[in-house]
Amino acid sequence: MNLLKTLWNKLVNKTSTSPTLVVVEEEVDVGALFDHICREAGVKGRDMESTNAVSLFAEWYSGPPDEESIRAAIGDFKKAHPTINAKLAGKL
Repeated sequence: MNLLKTLWNKLVNKTSTSPTLVVVEEEVDVGALFDHICREAGVKGRDMESTNAVSLFAEWYSGPPDEESIRAAIGDFKKAHPTINAKLAGKL
């Protein structure tokens, strides 16, 4: 029995592989986060689409792709785009 166990262990050691940890960074869509923040605040989809706000924000924004930073940048974005400011007024 001991001989079988020894042979089995040798076979397993030759054919086994050690797991490799692969880190995958998920790319965050800034436009989708901006859209989510606006919809959460009550901005209508019709208003977002008519002003093309999501794609304009994605082109304009160059900061870190997290919700807190995007929320902080919305004020400056509204100043840079008066048409969008009118649609977001009172909501953000």
